[in-house]
Amino acid sequence: MKSPTITTQEAVESCLPDLLKATHKTLSSAIHKVKYIGPLSQWQDFEEDVKNNNPKRWTSAVIDYRISNRDLRQEEVYVADETGVQGRFQQAVGQVLGAVFRAEKKNLRFGDFKSAGITYDKTPDIAMVSPGSPVMLRAVGELKVPWVMAHNLRKRYGADQELRLALGQVLEYMIDLRLPYGFHSTYEETIFLRHVQVNGQWRVEYSPVIQSTATDVSLKKCFWHLSSLALQGNPVQNPALKDDLVTDEIL
Repeated sequence: MKSPTITTQEAVESCLPDLLKATHKTLSSAIHKVKYIGPLSQWQDFEEDVKNNNPKRWTSAVIDYRISNRDLRQEEVYVADETGVQGRFQQAVGQVLGAVFRAEKKNLRFGDFKSAGITYDKTPDIAMVSPGSPVMLRAVGELKVPWVMAHNLRKRYGADQELRLALGQVLEYMIDLRLPYGFHSTYEETIFLRHVQVNGQWRVEYSPVIQSTATDVSLKKCFWHLSSLALQGNPVQNPALKDDLVTDEIL
């Protein structure tokens, strides 16, 4: 029988609850006509690095409790559009990891982009910020609904041009904001991104598609890893012109 207490390690390594999808929901594609055309490579050893990214010792602090006849982690809210998916993502990932970050003394939180206090003419769906004076923006993310086929990341993963189009929106945000880290997610599938310099050359690297149901390399553990990197990240100094990195695509 499982312990009634939930520690930070268990919270990080657990999978996400399944979305409760409404019968009546949006069915249109929300892929923007922004395509990344710069250097693009796979993020080597991403999953192995995630597995190995642990504190010297996880805190034994209890951050939640199980109730035998009622599980509040089970989804009870219907989702029918992107705004709904954003809300469930923040509950399942942002809320849980926020408690983990606090217990593990990591100065990082998930939030709305406005919480970053940055003037920008676009609005990323998710911001990862370090509270303080000033607030520091560490990473941004873009969310799409998972039930629209055009948003399927596994389908796009093996097709270079399709992947570049799917990732173009969040990569434009990262380029504009000079952020080294970001992610694109449908809640059920997530790709993590980094803008790095390798042997003097700048490029974007992308992770494997991480499933929300994964337990070996859980989605929240991937975000734990991303948080460690983002807290140490510096503004990107890629000298390339934005027009050489992203372009409008005719859909």
